[in-house]
Amino acid sequence: MGWWGCSVFGVVPATQGSKKYVGTRRTASGNNIPLIVESHPGLPKFRSAVADAVVEAIQAHDDFVMFTGAVKVIATFYLPKPASSRAVYPINQRSGDLDKYLRALLDSITKGGAWVDDSLVVEVEAYKLYATGDSGVAVTIETL
Repeated sequence: MGWWGCSVFGVVPATQGSKKYVGTRRTASGNNIPLIVESHPGLPKFRSAVADAVVEAIQAHDDFVMFTGAVKVIATFYLPKPASSRAVYPINQRSGDLDKYLRALLDSITKGGAWVDDSLVVEVEAYKLYATGDSGVAVTIETL
C-alpha cells in the first residue's frame, strides 16, 4: 500500500501533552502522589473521534494492510476561528502548539489500528489552519 488517508470533521482538534495538577492521592503504603491530568478538556472526544474514523476507513478498504515500516504523515488541522479574530492563521497562544495536535493525532491513529506504534512515523508535514466550515482534521499516511 503506497498511501492511505482519512478525515474527521465536526470535532474540535485538541492538544495532548500539557498537564494540569489536580491534587494528590494517598497510596496503600501511605505516600502522597500527585494527580496529573491532560489539561485540554476536549482531548478524549477528539481522540475517540479520530480513532473511530480510522477504524471506519480501514473497514471501508478491503485491501488495507497495517503499516509496518517507515511512513510519512501529512496532517491538516482545521480549528474554529473566533468571531473577533482578523488573523489569517491560528498563531495565538490559545490556538495550541502544532506538535501537541500531532501527538494527539498520532496516538489516535495507533488506537484505531493503522499501525502498531507511531514510532513508524519518520517524516511529518503538518498544517494548522482556521476552518471555513466544520473543524476537524484530515490525514494522509504514505509509505516510504
